[in-house]
Amino acid sequence: MHALTDFLQSMGAALLEPFWFPAVIWTIAAIPVILILQKTKRLPPVYHYHSRVALLLALPLGILGSYGVELLNGFLTSSEATVAKFFIIQNPITVSAAQTTPTVWDSLSNPMLWVGLCSTFLVIGALYCLLKLGISALQLKSIGQALPFKSLSSMDGPHIPMDDKGLQNINPLIAFSGRTSVPFTYGWINTKIVIPGSLKNSPEKMAMAIRHELMHIKHKDYLLNGLLMVVKSLFWFHPLVHYLYRSSQEYREITCDSQVLADARFSKKRYASLLFELAEREHQNSRLAMSMAVNPSSLKKRIQIMSDQNISTKTLRSSFLLTFFAASLIVLTISCSDITDEDGITNSEFQQAQSQITKHPDNNAPLYIIDGEQMKSTPSNNQKLARIKPEYIKSISVWKGQKAIEKYGQAGKDGAIQIEFIDGVDKETVYSDLKEKPDASSIVPPPTPKKDFYMAVEEMPELKGGLQTLMNKINYPEEAAQAGIEGRVVVSFIVNKQGNVDNPRIMRGVSEALDQEALRVVSQAKFKPGKQSGKPVRVQYSIPISFKLSADSVAASSNK
Repeated sequence: MHALTDFLQSMGAALLEPFWFPAVIWTIAAIPVILILQKTKRLPPVYHYHSRVALLLALPLGILGSYGVELLNGFLTSSEATVAKFFIIQNPITVSAAQTTPTVWDSLSNPMLWVGLCSTFLVIGALYCLLKLGISALQLKSIGQALPFKSLSSMDGPHIPMDDKGLQNINPLIAFSGRTSVPFTYGWINTKIVIPGSLKNSPEKMAMAIRHELMHIKHKDYLLNGLLMVVKSLFWFHPLVHYLYRSSQEYREITCDSQVLADARFSKKRYASLLFELAEREHQNSRLAMSMAVNPSSLKKRIQIMSDQNISTKTLRSSFLLTFFAASLIVLTISCSDITDEDGITNSEFQQAQSQITKHPDNNAPLYIIDGEQMKSTPSNNQKLARIKPEYIKSISVWKGQKAIEKYGQAGKDGAIQIEFIDGVDKETVYSDLKEKPDASSIVPPPTPKKDFYMAVEEMPELKGGLQTLMNKINYPEEAAQAGIEGRVVVSFIVNKQGNVDNPRIMRGVSEALDQEALRVVSQAKFKPGKQSGKPVRVQYSIPISFKLSADSVAASSNK
């Protein structure tokens, strides 16, 4: 049971920021656009069509853009970072003796569990929808193999008006089938048109149906429809995605209707009669096929709009440019949104704080606050701070801009780096335990053994599922609880290229029982491997675990 909850929590933490948060941003941006489109019914149908297509494609593109921006930020911040002089210290895990084993309620109250559960359900649904698309593709292939196709140019009749320059270079394959009830088009490279055999005896109806399908080919609608169906499959749970896809189909057909009727040789009345005739027939085509009889319920809207709207090449071009610009704004909004708390400290900020300490003072040097005491930036102080052992450090906070000034006045105008030591340790103990540097002029340094790991890399390892996954696995040792032993254990280890823990060891221990429990849990941790130049590498890491007894446990141990 715990293995399942750990997996769900890990999945929830992994997908929250790169997937769910951009999806929420897209929803917030899409709702007002949809409301505006619904209020502007006199807008040319091509604008409605392109706007809906752009909105749908903005969702996956925004998510990909968000991931790309995150990679770019990591590259830019890591390019200026120096090799860290400290181990990377994460927020410590505090374990209470009253919570030695996580209960079912603890797991259910964790929001990451529910995010992971929804994500798992989403993935299963998306796989099912993609499977149905694959079956539709096989159906189309089966249809194509059973029909005798030939090029449209080899047929007689007014199927391609020679005065339409936009259609002169389009020569798809065409076939007549007695098994299909409505005309449809499929295929991107080798496009094929299938016409019901019943229309073959009516040259005018056949010409209008072929002309409609040629408009789909001219606009590359089959490719767009395939992309939109993939988006609808991946985001099958989102009602706005379904609405946009359904309405885009309606306006796609209305756009083609208007262009067909732009030719004066086709009667609007006879074309409407053809649509009524096709609407009454049963549709048995593959979902991937482009049919001129998409939705019988939209027939009235199609006839009303096509009666007073014509689509010109200029209108098509301006619609495309306008919607492309609007969709780009939405993609940028999603990509550049950040869920990270600005008051928090990231790995890159931590590395920058460490490297900043070793710099010589200048006019823009930050203010250092060491365990509540402000310290000036001087060469001797900088070197002393840079050699503080990591096991004494409880936290590092970086204050920037106006927040630094509000907290420390003008002394913090260039930023402030606040370092807090662990409880119970005074500064004298910390400073007396510094690792002094040898004098390079008098001592010849021994050859440095070659290390097969990094101290800091461009992409630091990430604990899968966060610290909560480790906390759920920790049991407070019974002998330590009975003896009233508590404290902070620091475990150092290597995160290998596979994301597993190698060579865990105690950097700071408390007791044999607590040390062994910390080693046991950390050894089971799974990480996203660290990367240097895009390749997984071995990285040194450390995690502090604070074992703390509850008041009841302390009282019970003191009474024995």
